[in-house]
Amino acid sequence: MKRGLVFLALAVFLFAIGALAISAQINGESGVGKEVSDFVGNFVEKRGIAPEDITGVKQVDFENLPKEVNIENVGDTNLAIYEVNYSQGSQEKKVFVITYSVEQLRTQGDLIVASDKRNFLDFGHSGVMGDSSFLETSAGVETSTAKGYVLPRDGSITAISTNLEVIQANPGQIEVIVLKNGQPISFGNTISTDALGVKKDYDVQAKNIVSFSAGDVISVLVKETGDVSWRDVITLIEITTVD
Repeated sequence: MKRGLVFLALAVFLFAIGALAISAQINGESGVGKEVSDFVGNFVEKRGIAPEDITGVKQVDFENLPKEVNIENVGDTNLAIYEVNYSQGSQEKKVFVITYSVEQLRTQGDLIVASDKRNFLDFGHSGVMGDSSFLETSAGVETSTAKGYVLPRDGSITAISTNLEVIQANPGQIEVIVLKNGQPISFGNTISTDALGVKKDYDVQAKNIVSFSAGDVISVLVKETGDVSWRDVITLIEITTVD
């Protein structure tokens, strides 16, 4: 048993040494960075070229393309071609990988592409409502002009949806009004109260129209027009941030 463990440890050690040697060879001889060589190595491995067979990776000059490469009508502003040399048995072969140039993108500041993050603020009320009042947060705390969700990042309100049940119908409407720091914003839901039953409304808008800053407080007021009653309000507000 001990002999087997020693052999396994030795095998792992030799494998690690081999991996480091391959990485050092690719990074050292090719002139490309580790990020590039790792990406290209992983790419060609998925196409049947074993990492241990790779003998070098180098970037190809667009002004002096190898005869094996024929590219037409492709802008080369952010592109890079990498030549991957590898061996199979006694044969030396090469393959070319066309991808975005990491160096070009980093130089132009495009390496990190910001993607929007979306989160949701839950508001609601369980039970009957017949007068204008504020909705509660998901923690069961009623909001107000001062109480609500404190936003930790800059961003925008990009969607709102409401579901409720009208239990006393009359001509009129129910407005779901979003407040920022106690002041109404020009975005919300409007539900007709002409008929009984469960009603819904939803609206979306582009970001940067209704913006907020870190530290702003968001609350929701429900306001009726006419002699109506409703119950079980569920309101969802979507916020969009970039980080």
